[in-house]
Amino acid sequence: MQIKSLETFSTKDICFVRATDSDGDRGWGMTAPFSANISALVLHQIAASIAMKPYEDFTTVADEVIYQQYKFLGTFLARAAAGIDTALWDLNAKKKGVSVAELAGKKRDVIDLYASSMKRDLPVQEEADRLRELQDRLGYKALKLHPGIPVGRDLDFWPGRTEDMVAAMVKTAKPDTHIIVDVNGNYSVETAIEMAKFLHSHGVKLFEEPCPYWEIEKTKAVRDACVEIGIPVAGGEQDYIDTMWERMIGQRVMDVCQPDLLYLGGFTRSLRIARLAAEKGLQVTPHTSNQSPIFIMGLHYMACIDTPYPFLECGIEDDRWALDCYRPLVEIKDGRSAVPTAPGWGFEPDADFLAKADYMITK
Repeated sequence: MQIKSLETFSTKDICFVRATDSDGDRGWGMTAPFSANISALVLHQIAASIAMKPYEDFTTVADEVIYQQYKFLGTFLARAAAGIDTALWDLNAKKKGVSVAELAGKKRDVIDLYASSMKRDLPVQEEADRLRELQDRLGYKALKLHPGIPVGRDLDFWPGRTEDMVAAMVKTAKPDTHIIVDVNGNYSVETAIEMAKFLHSHGVKLFEEPCPYWEIEKTKAVRDACVEIGIPVAGGEQDYIDTMWERMIGQRVMDVCQPDLLYLGGFTRSLRIARLAAEKGLQVTPHTSNQSPIFIMGLHYMACIDTPYPFLECGIEDDRWALDCYRPLVEIKDGRSAVPTAPGWGFEPDADFLAKADYMITK
């Protein structure tokens, strides 16, 4: 296999990648959202020269981009590699006339979702009421709250908001709702352990990213304490370095692994993390916090991994940048979505988006 051209169509938020191979076949992928125009530049200036060498196996390309450009190791190189890798999965699945999930070893057809709120500063009852309305309308059986301030050093938007938010949500949600709390690295070890006790007492099912993600020893200390408390810990969405994942899984820093397919360097590398996690008996669910095509990729991923968490993240905010860039959108019914069955990923970039995006090509 050899890539003959790599094209990017980017805005600040979204970058689609189109790969064309020596047979003239094409596939669509994307880099991670946010500052995506930077990822496009990195793709063409740093990643493309490695990706466009001949390869016998397309799943080796992302690793070679990262390993051979090690002097530029960082999040934007991994994001660029993800754009190429996901385009190659789409291309090769289309060549075979199957979906990406089928090409990767599909095990399930429908995925249960959790509604993931991105609001951190709404009045607590207003937030609880809007999530309950979504449950009533779309059937979600699981919800995720994002209280506190990301990497906020134990701070809250106002004193007691997190505790009040959790209590209000437990009272307002449907009975037996699976509630997840994600604090995006807000806490010290001591505060996180005290919060874990509170969350467990209110029936919260998962405590996500309690400490700054790069301080894995602190997260492990919290996780070890949470074993006794009785609440599992999740993490990993920010991590893109293989050896860091190997350390975290080997040391059981978390109970639920949450790789972001596009931060990590693509579908191939994320499947590897899922295999490592399964070997250690850890569950996996990817970070898919918005309804851009990363959500579709997450459905394919959950369809073929061995130890999935019961729910996949589904962002609930009306972010037009995420929703207006591709078709068809995913249907949500009874809190679930079907894994696309069309060849490839099962989406195409919106023509109006492509016409307005910044365009670059390497060939």
